[in-house]
Amino acid sequence: MGPLPLPVRNRLAELVLEAFEPGEALATVLALASACEGSPVSDADAGRLLALGWFEPAGPGRVRLSGAHRAHGPGLAARSARAASMLRDWRDSDADDMTRLLDRAAALANHGLFFEVHELLEPVWFRAAEPARTALQGLIQIAVGFHHLENGNREGARSLLVLGLAKTAEAGAVLPLDLRPWLPELRAVLAGLAAGETPARVPRWPRPVTTA
Repeated sequence: MGPLPLPVRNRLAELVLEAFEPGEALATVLALASACEGSPVSDADAGRLLALGWFEPAGPGRVRLSGAHRAHGPGLAARSARAASMLRDWRDSDADDMTRLLDRAAALANHGLFFEVHELLEPVWFRAAEPARTALQGLIQIAVGFHHLENGNREGARSLLVLGLAKTAEAGAVLPLDLRPWLPELRAVLAGLAAGETPARVPRWPRPVTTA
């Protein structure tokens, strides 16, 4: 199962991030997951999927991937299923903006949606002041490292994880995250990559710490 074509990957990431809020994007992601499983879809959902340009009609209540998109069906099915699983019961917390942002990032990462973590955090990182800017960049680099690892780019993964771990260890305390159990797990992943091993699992991304 190779990586999705960039236009599909980028559009899916946009939909997933928009789908944290109830609306058309959420309906489209849920419909996409159902269609990729081969389930029938409503007329409204069929319209949503056909509007993406990736599907064609396949009879009443059915759509199917069209043309060259069919080769990417397994990857699209996997990513849309992960996103749908995360989003079905999603509710933002009542905490501040940074805590809600980091909560979304953790939810994405813990469903294997590391590219989406990058897309979520990058605009905030771009506007942030130090030291939060460095801490956010570290998280972005860690996410991209695991995205590379998922796609088989071990050297790219190792390089980004080294950079991200250093920044997160240096400045991560400014964010409402308990990094104490996570950083040693990331170092263990790096040690394994250096030894030519593939990690048995990706460490769970820390959820933000809230105070009562």
